[in-house]
Amino acid sequence: MDQIYRDAYAVLLPAFGDADFTVDSASFFRSGGVASLLGSTRGEYMARRMSPERQRHETREQLSAYADRARALAGDVLIAVDYEVGGVHRLHHFGPQLAHPRDVLEMNDDEIRSFGSEAARAAKLCGVNFFLGPVVDLVTGRNPWLRDRTFSTDADIVGRVASAFIRGVQEEGLVATAKHFPGHPHVLVDPFDSDTVTVTATLEELAPNLRCFDATIAAGVRAIMTGPIPVDAIDPDEPSSSSAKVVGMLRGAHNFKGLIVSDDIDLPGTLRGRTVADVAIASLKAGVDLLLLASGPQVDEVATRITRSVEGGDLRRESLARAANAVRSLASSAWQA
Repeated sequence: MDQIYRDAYAVLLPAFGDADFTVDSASFFRSGGVASLLGSTRGEYMARRMSPERQRHETREQLSAYADRARALAGDVLIAVDYEVGGVHRLHHFGPQLAHPRDVLEMNDDEIRSFGSEAARAAKLCGVNFFLGPVVDLVTGRNPWLRDRTFSTDADIVGRVASAFIRGVQEEGLVATAKHFPGHPHVLVDPFDSDTVTVTATLEELAPNLRCFDATIAAGVRAIMTGPIPVDAIDPDEPSSSSAKVVGMLRGAHNFKGLIVSDDIDLPGTLRGRTVADVAIASLKAGVDLLLLASGPQVDEVATRITRSVEGGDLRRESLARAANAVRSLASSAWQA
């Protein structure tokens, strides 16, 4: 199969809602896919907990079998879940979790690191090797999107707590993800519900948020997720997940060398009137490595558009290959510890 086509699938992170390994799952990994997210429903996401129905019927063996089948088709893969330390937590009773993110403030650094290690060991038993967490945004104003998902408004506390958790997770060989760069202190409307919402904070107001990301980078975090909406002080015209200015800031001033993951590229706050494929191509041009999106027919549509964009000269072949190889490299190194 053409390498460009396989690379186009390698940079996609589709969210499959259930742990059943479907025909669509098999097609994705057979086509060149490397990473998938075991997702949740909108209701579960808003509740920050998996539904009683899922908790009753989903088994550890089912989750592990999903990963086994993906590896049988694609070799080294990344199987991701949201694991936010008291926030959104996809593995429900299979892994340790706090009732609320603020509960972690009752723990010392060694306890937090042990908590991260325990979570990682539990995830391994479920076939998971990639955590989309922790959240390190400092919420200092209205923010329905990040409600009940953050630790504190103190940058030093958030940086310390997040770093301890990341070290615990990654010393077990899993990949942790600090999110959502560059920080979202005030977001008036959930990006799921608005295609015009922005972050209006000044650079001075963002500075504490950025210190949190610097702390996680110093702790060795292997992935960082960009935010879903524009941050006016950095790039008022482009959502962070498709902004070359935001990615350039993360790579440059903050010297991050790991994998850059987009937030959902199919959110209204990110689309802003564009197609999902348009945003995918813009994100790759900006330097993002891995693109989160819902599963379904759009996955093939986006991969096809990426391929055609390269063949037509709109997207540089080197940009796609670099991103695809970054994803493959992370997948091959996961669990080597």
